[in-house]
Amino acid sequence: MTLTPLITAAEGFPALEKLVASADTELLMSFRILDPQTRLRSDELTSEGLETWGDLLAHVARKGVRLRMVLADFDPVFTSTLHRLAWASASRFAEKASGDVGIICAPHGQEAGWFWRLAMRGQIGSRLAELRDEDPADLTPLQRAALEGAVRLRPVTIHQKFAVADGARCVIGGLDINERRFDTPEHDRPAEETWQDVSMQVEDADFSAALRLHFAETWNAALDCGAPCLTGTAERLATDTRPQTAADLKLVRTFSAPCPGAVRLGPRSVAIDHEKATLSMIGEAERHIYVETQFLRHKPIADALVRAADRHPDLQLVMILPPAADRVLFDGDDGWDARHAHSLQWQALERLRKAFDDRLALISPARKSSSQDEVATLHGAQPIYVHSKVMLVDDRVGMVGSANLNGRSMRWDTEASVMFRRPDDVENLRIRLARAWLGPQAEGKDCTLAKVWRQAALTNAARAPEQRESFVLPYPLATARKFSRRFPLLPDEMF
Repeated sequence: MTLTPLITAAEGFPALEKLVASADTELLMSFRILDPQTRLRSDELTSEGLETWGDLLAHVARKGVRLRMVLADFDPVFTSTLHRLAWASASRFAEKASGDVGIICAPHGQEAGWFWRLAMRGQIGSRLAELRDEDPADLTPLQRAALEGAVRLRPVTIHQKFAVADGARCVIGGLDINERRFDTPEHDRPAEETWQDVSMQVEDADFSAALRLHFAETWNAALDCGAPCLTGTAERLATDTRPQTAADLKLVRTFSAPCPGAVRLGPRSVAIDHEKATLSMIGEAERHIYVETQFLRHKPIADALVRAADRHPDLQLVMILPPAADRVLFDGDDGWDARHAHSLQWQALERLRKAFDDRLALISPARKSSSQDEVATLHGAQPIYVHSKVMLVDDRVGMVGSANLNGRSMRWDTEASVMFRRPDDVENLRIRLARAWLGPQAEGKDCTLAKVWRQAALTNAARAPEQRESFVLPYPLATARKFSRRFPLLPDEMF
């Protein structure tokens, strides 16, 4: 059993490419975004004349490998750009790959009930008007159907990101595959192209078998809701074998089923392992918790952290997160839904600030160069976007995967992570992440202490970006409060 953490796409992309290329009999892949035009980064593969992910999967299929892929689809009306990207990607892969290949462009089967379609009829009408103004040749079949009156709102997504080769080894984490997601530990790309992420390469047959079963259930659920297979007729995958993993290496997942109803918006929960595992890890914390997350919006998690702070007066909490969602930072989205989502996070963080006091470090990273962009400025520099989903507790237990600390990842979306009770691996990852963020400011310091991170962040904030020793800066709580606006009509799990 071997765990290898992959920090940023500079490590994650080549490792995933090599895993895929190594498949001899079977390759299973489930991704939110996987662009076939993404350039390969592995020298071994590019030296063979392969240039893109489309080339790589076509090469694997030509070897006779049985390939099954689930690409997440999105609501065709409200998330038109992502929806079209999913269809375009799936279509390009299907065109290039031949053999025993199955590619599904898969929405989650949950549909909003008629009450929500009625309540949102004004917004639906506006979005449909935008679609009518576009070239019909650019529309997908689902968008054309929506214009003819078949509007089906899809509020839930398949958010997981993993690949399993030969049922024996895998890469699992938060990293999707396109040029936007590629970044290096130096984070010297434009801010909107920075992408801090963490994945885990797992060499373990039992864990990979469990992840394979989860893929099969994802695949079958997609077929049940009518998801199209772009390579012909798709058959259901067997799910009768239930593999058991070792006690120190567990698959953690979120899985839900469609739940019809006039006023129904969210799905029926089938597996909420992420919520249970996260609450359990927080509950057993005694000395320190390290978190990297894109969002912290789920009230039960904030509640658990507050209780942990009360139980253990010396418990330290270090949390790394972006100052706002990427659509707010880089697209200027200030709509009510963005503000409501941000209010959930601000309330959670404010509670943590009061509960932990000086035992808390709330950190947002930024590039070490000045920025003239006032829209996305953090203490004079452009933020580094944190997309990781990592929790490490007491150098004893850790979790890396696709689930954010929000209600959507905990209860709605399809997610997958690896939870590992291997102290050496937990400590190794914590130290690597501390060094990546703190640089020289980590030398000779106990980086489990919140004050080390807080002092480094305050020191950096007082300096010009070019004079900073590391990426860490204080999270802008005051700005978050100003941007936040509660809109309680929709369930918090949606955000």
